[in-house]
Amino acid sequence: MEFTYETSPARVVFGRGTVRTALPDEIARLGADRVMVVTGASHQALAHASVEPFADAVVSFFTEVEEHVPVAVAQRAVARAREARADLLLSIGGGSTTGTAKVVARELRVPILAVPTTYSGSEATPVWGTTREGRKETGTDPAVRPRTVVLDPDLTDRLPRDLAVGSGLNALAHVVEAHWAPGANPISSAMADEAMRSLASGLRGIGPESLARAQAPEKALTDPVSVWAGSPTAAGELLLYGAYLAGATFASTGSGLHHKICHVLGGAFRLPHAALHAVLLPQVLAFNAPAVPRVAARIARALEAEEAVSGLRGLAASIGAPRTLAQIGLLYRQLDEAIDRVSAALPVDNPRPVGKNEIRAILTAAYGEDAG
Repeated sequence: MEFTYETSPARVVFGRGTVRTALPDEIARLGADRVMVVTGASHQALAHASVEPFADAVVSFFTEVEEHVPVAVAQRAVARAREARADLLLSIGGGSTTGTAKVVARELRVPILAVPTTYSGSEATPVWGTTREGRKETGTDPAVRPRTVVLDPDLTDRLPRDLAVGSGLNALAHVVEAHWAPGANPISSAMADEAMRSLASGLRGIGPESLARAQAPEKALTDPVSVWAGSPTAAGELLLYGAYLAGATFASTGSGLHHKICHVLGGAFRLPHAALHAVLLPQVLAFNAPAVPRVAARIARALEAEEAVSGLRGLAASIGAPRTLAQIGLLYRQLDEAIDRVSAALPVDNPRPVGKNEIRAILTAAYGEDAG
């Protein structure tokens, strides 16, 4: 057996209420006295409440976060941090918020303390990314990996169910692909198995069958995970735990075909990031599974299914995940352009050879019946 496994030191604080009880100590531990808070518009109230115990150390708020981190937004964030002479970035939000902080960290070499509010897992990786004129640029830099991560299930439990489903499947995509990504190794695969089991269990906890146990099903669009799940503590904690493990796994293995497609389509057509992963993951797994039967069997076991592809599709169906690109906003007239854009981004490491014809087959299947 021969392999290489590389990781970076990071401090993780996990527990309910930690954004209130642990955050002040973690700020002090990092020795920061000029904190810039990076957060989105929907989390401003949470951010202001979270920093009250150390408000004197907060020198600026940056709230212009946008999905896929447009270059112009990233540049404004860098300018704000430079002007404020920030010595720490406190990121409170989802993957785009963490991603914005990462670009600042890359430019100014300022550490990040991340408080995620979704299951994106970005807080566990050294990967950064921006978009310019529909094209996404990504890279890795150890300086952008958050120095400390505070994981509070009380925050992620506030996600509306549709976002929880999409974000959870986004995390699942990290660990499905981790088995054949360029840096795959026995340690990362073991982490991927644990992450997959936790994510699948947590997602089942917010499936439609749990709606019968919810006290107010008519509030389905606004109720958080804790209302949808019959056992909110277990479901929410499993999801956040699995999501962090998934991000850490992704950090050591890198990405492959699935993430290449998602990055290209997300940047070019401004499709919702988490939902895009949910739609494409079963299609990419179906394409690759015949080439990696042992991996497919391992994925099936982690999903507690007879077979990997049907198990993943069954899980997605049971939680009401989006199924097609048409559902999440790609127009039929854009399908050929999508195929061309993804094909232009090849080659990519993958268990099976992949060219334009294979991309056409994957995206046509992902588009839905109207593309047939």
